Amino acid sequence: MARRRKSNLEEGVNLDSLMDALTNVVAVLILVLILVQADVSKKVVDFLEGLEPATSEQVEASKKEVEILVKRVAELDQLLQKDAPTQVEIEVEKRQLALLEKDVKEQKDLLVELEGLKKAAKEAQEERDVEAQKTEKIQDRIAELEGLLDETPVLKIEPTIVGIPASRPIPNNASIYRAIVIHNRIHFIDPITPLELFKAEFKKAKRDFPNQRIKRRGSDRYIYQAPPILKHFKGFDFKNSNQQKHELTASPTSTRLHIRVSPNLKNGGTSLEELGEPRSDFGRILDKLRFNRRAVLIFNVHPNSFNTYLRARQLADREKVTAGWEVNGSSNFVIRINDIEIERQQEPTPAKPGPERPPNLPTKID
Repeated sequence: MARRRKSNLEEGVNLDSLMDALTNVVAVLILVLILVQADVSKKVVDFLEGLEPATSEQVEASKKEVEILVKRVAELDQLLQKDAPTQVEIEVEKRQLALLEKDVKEQKDLLVELEGLKKAAKEAQEERDVEAQKTEKIQDRIAELEGLLDETPVLKIEPTIVGIPASRPIPNNASIYRAIVIHNRIHFIDPITPLELFKAEFKKAKRDFPNQRIKRRGSDRYIYQAPPILKHFKGFDFKNSNQQKHELTASPTSTRLHIRVSPNLKNGGTSLEELGEPRSDFGRILDKLRFNRRAVLIFNVHPNSFNTYLRARQLADREKVTAGWEVNGSSNFVIRINDIEIERQQEPTPAKPGPERPPNLPTKID
């Protein structure tokens, strides 16, 4: 039979090592506590020694702060001792608070509008300042011009008397030529030659121009479309002379084509000074017209060039060229082509009611 082992409980346990370890830990903790206590004591001493003594002003200020705090504490104690507000009082306070919030919102909106008004007022003030500066400059310029006007001697000009002789109608078989008198220059206009050149070219290219044929007794009526005709005659050589420009045009509301003759107002034609020369351009034209018994020269006189017209009229009368004149402020001459009808692009605007205009007087010779 086997021998039974002895139980571990029956053996003795050696706790000396555990006690030594615990003793050492406690000793270390005590040492640390002593060191910390010593360090804290030193820090406190250093802190207290480093404090500067309070001045009398600081002491008084501290006393006042203490008094304020004491009063505030007393007020809070009184509030705590009061009875709690009832539900009715709470509702009243809520309504008052809602009204205050509404007033605050309205005040904010008013402040926003006020800022906008201030900005607009500032911009308006800046614009007024700019206009004031402009006005000041204009006033200075007016004063300067008035000073120059006071120093300028009065120029005496003898009036020019233009007589109106007895006039008579232009003969039906007359060949009418034009002379535009403007800016003290005379521009001779030949309306016959460009019209003959147009008719000859139109007859050759007539088949290429779309038209609407309307049958009627005697002879049919043809209404042409203007754009193809204008395109064909763009850049056409109308035998421009005397630095003049010829252009075929069509008004959107018109049923007739026109040839616009635009002279060179600056360098074209004959100037007032050149009229006195023996062989001026205008003098050579008069020399040719005097051999044509049917030739009639009509002067279109601009109001700024009556003196030039009078000088040119003297030359025309001396060469025995039949002539007439009319006041006309236009700087060009328009030749109406009556033989060709075109399709109207848009209806003319109805005339506004007003005083009846007198009829246009026919051009006459004198």
